Amino acid sequence: MDRQDRPQALPELQVTVLGELSPVTSDLARSTVEEVLAESRQPVRSAQVRLARMRHKEGRAAVAQALVDVDGRLVRAQVAAHTMTDAIALLRTRLTAQLTRLEWARRWDPGYDADGSGPLDWRDGTEAVRRPVRQVLPKGERTVVRRKDYTLTVETVDQAALAMEMMDYDFSLFTESGSGQDSVVYRFGPGPFRLAQVEPQADRIAPTALPVSVLKTPAPVLTEDEARARLDATDYPFLFFKDAATGRGSVLYGRYDGHYGLISPVPSGVPATPATAGTAGGAAGTTAAPAAAPAAGTVTRAAASPPRPARPVGHDLEALRERVEVLEGQVTALAEVLDQLTGGLESVPGAPVDPEEVRRTARLARDMLLAAGFGR
Repeated sequence: MDRQDRPQALPELQVTVLGELSPVTSDLARSTVEEVLAESRQPVRSAQVRLARMRHKEGRAAVAQALVDVDGRLVRAQVAAHTMTDAIALLRTRLTAQLTRLEWARRWDPGYDADGSGPLDWRDGTEAVRRPVRQVLPKGERTVVRRKDYTLTVETVDQAALAMEMMDYDFSLFTESGSGQDSVVYRFGPGPFRLAQVEPQADRIAPTALPVSVLKTPAPVLTEDEARARLDATDYPFLFFKDAATGRGSVLYGRYDGHYGLISPVPSGVPATPATAGTAGGAAGTTAAPAAAPAAGTVTRAAASPPRPARPVGHDLEALRERVEVLEGQVTALAEVLDQLTGGLESVPGAPVDPEEVRRTARLARDMLLAAGFGR
């Protein structure tokens, strides 16, 4: 599509970096997301990107997330990979799919395919997302480190499921419009959506075009401590329960840092931010918050650059990707070199240093650095 046909120019894209990453990596993320947005047929009001490296080394430690306001509708994409280069490439694919779904959804009449004869396009492509790997903490060390109190949105199951998909969340907490029950819609494997309610009332649920499996079991009545103990025992990604104190449906979910987050409806008459969805995992402490919101206590380094005269495209973008890959390879090599030098200085903790072993590891470290491109 020609850029002149777009309803508005692209806004300045903000990039936030959590942890230490090369500025070249930020440029790659910015250029990649801008390229995706430029190809979209929908007006973009704002866009944010967040890049983060999880503290634990195992699993997919590089996390890339984008949050885009598309004509008043928030669209979120979050992926994880072993390297940030791969994460940014995955983000391109995921964000493109999310924007395409939004186009489909805006053409979708909720009542059109109630008999199964109409298009189900926006529900296609719901493949498993490459999520960050949760850090494993001993059960006794896990605590609720993030609390969110919201005025739950009153909506249909279709609307709640669409909100969940557009925000790349694992579940959506809402008040079902037909039954008036606090409910949560979610996926369990590749099958249909599932719906859990505080007090299941399947006969009163508003008509839905989605294939939905309604759980017949009421939500367990638990205190916060009891909910945490149950989640500890099961290791499920989240737990929907009826709060023993308020009688409202709440969700306790596992965050990527190994701790827990709690989403609860506010009591009547108390103002709060409307929200419906959440992510079991909460990378870097966010659930329904904008992509750039860091966890409490996290040092955030803003990586937004001043306006640039041109955006890398084509071969320039490919060269930028190659540069980032080289930098990541060099960082990995440096880590291996440090391991070698440490082993040579103290192969056995407390033992006298062997000069010959030190020389050998120094020579090996030098060869590794040259092989990685240092000193050229």
